[in-house]
Amino acid sequence: MKKFLSFSVLAIFAVAFSAFTTSKEPLPDLCIEEVKVVCTAQRWLVFQVANVGDAKSTATILRIRPEDGDDPTQRCIQQAVKNIPILAPGQVFKLRVPLKTSEGCDCKATLKFTLDIDHKNYIQEKSEVNNNKKFAIGG
Repeated sequence: MKKFLSFSVLAIFAVAFSAFTTSKEPLPDLCIEEVKVVCTAQRWLVFQVANVGDAKSTATILRIRPEDGDDPTQRCIQQAVKNIPILAPGQVFKLRVPLKTSEGCDCKATLKFTLDIDHKNYIQEKSEVNNNKKFAIGG
């Protein structure tokens, strides 16, 4: 009887431990989607940030950085920081950032830039590898 109880206790601990080690805490996962340049009377960099995780995110920032270089079209994008609000799972936040109007900044110019969400990793996420993306769009 003692051996049976010991085996039962071990089995219960094994099941409890395996459930503990395989369960994963719900986490947010912020990513950048649908980036494009919209040419109207004013040129816009349009994109959205989505929470594709399974938990609410906290508010964070997104950095827009032109790629370094001597190409004059890189002056079309102004380095900026944008606030990203708290996003529920599945929620999308749309952003529209005006592009500079200067010589060479027309709808045919290829713009090279990087978008970084939560660049200091303040938010624990399911995936930290989809927080920044480099783009070359237009042209």
